[in-house]
Amino acid sequence: MASSQAVRVGRAGATSPRSSGPADPVTGPVGVRTRPARRSSDHDAPTITLRTTIAPAPAPAPEGGSASPRTGRSTRRATAAATAVTTVSVLVPAHNEEAGIAATVEGLLAQDVPEWLHIADVVVVANNCTDRTAEIARRYPVTVVEMAHNPDKKAGALNHGWRETARGADLVLTMDADTVLLPDTVAAMADELRGNAVLGAVCARYWATPGRGLVWRLQRLEYTRYDDLRDLRRWRVSVASGAAAMYRNAALEAVAAHREAGEPWDGTSLIEDYALTLELKARGFRVAAARKAHVYTTPPASFRELWVQRMRWGRGGMDECLKRGWSTSTRLDCLSYVLFGFSVFFRVLFLTMLTLMIIYAVPFRYALIGLIPLGVMWLERMTSMWRVPDRGWRDVVLCAVLVIEDFYGFFLELCAVVSAWRCLNARRQAW
Repeated sequence: MASSQAVRVGRAGATSPRSSGPADPVTGPVGVRTRPARRSSDHDAPTITLRTTIAPAPAPAPEGGSASPRTGRSTRRATAAATAVTTVSVLVPAHNEEAGIAATVEGLLAQDVPEWLHIADVVVVANNCTDRTAEIARRYPVTVVEMAHNPDKKAGALNHGWRETARGADLVLTMDADTVLLPDTVAAMADELRGNAVLGAVCARYWATPGRGLVWRLQRLEYTRYDDLRDLRRWRVSVASGAAAMYRNAALEAVAAHREAGEPWDGTSLIEDYALTLELKARGFRVAAARKAHVYTTPPASFRELWVQRMRWGRGGMDECLKRGWSTSTRLDCLSYVLFGFSVFFRVLFLTMLTLMIIYAVPFRYALIGLIPLGVMWLERMTSMWRVPDRGWRDVVLCAVLVIEDFYGFFLELCAVVSAWRCLNARRQAW
């Protein structure tokens, strides 16, 4: 990771705070003013207004002596309250994301930031890019880091950005370059961490970016049902999703201190966000979803792309559990894999029995009581669909039919089964 070549360009005069340990709370700027963003040399680049913080000048002491005890105490209390500002650094690893990087950056620059929060820097790490990602990002008042030879892909980009620009902040937000934040997302995520010292990280609740087609509709419904599951689990999550996750910098430092490379993200993992989540849990931190933070993320556009994504997710998750074995951080995930195995076994058993009955012409007998589970499943799917943003009649039909979503479930289960087979046979899995 240290051998990766990187060239940093971006905001003029910007400095990269570094520290060797966890960052202390920032004592600094208060108040808010706006300033016009620096325009790039590109005439098509938009002008963006940024929110920056400034420190007020201290009130002068009376001539001939110090302030009265009452006035001095009041001033000290006011100063202490005013300087309790939390700083956030944003890291956006981007690999050939010229189509979506502009919307991602604009969403970050449009954040509504309260007085107690300060976005110190937005860093776009152009990771092994062969397109115009870096060029487009430079149109905005952000820091751009180019990594031309990065063998560790997304994890390497995150580690480099964290090491060079983000270690001095209180919180670190990482997000995919195809994700767009709602205006209050950063504040909502920071507020969750600010209110619970046990939390090491929080992730946003994500919706599918508006699109079209069957693959998109199926994934959009899947995301909504996953969100319902997180609600039932009181917003506990098994992974701080890489789409948008905010980390306490002290937690990242704790993980880095226990890794040989001295960096939080594991460059050998297929799903670096899950590997980091397990490390945080092993260090005693909790991970949750921020209830009021929402983002839009772009799902795969075809079944082929979806197959590649889910194969990587499935294989990566199993690899991380096998690597760590049975522990407090992995036991729930290991149990979920066992339950998934039983589910697949009984599904195959049912299909085998149904096939044999058809082959040997065994007469079917129906009982109304057997329709109760089917009715419950139909009702659950319809209620989940009703919570989908901007739903339409096609979504209603898709859920009401049931069969199409069942085949989609078979597809996802097949991805998981093939991933498990490759994992147990130690077959190499790449991005």
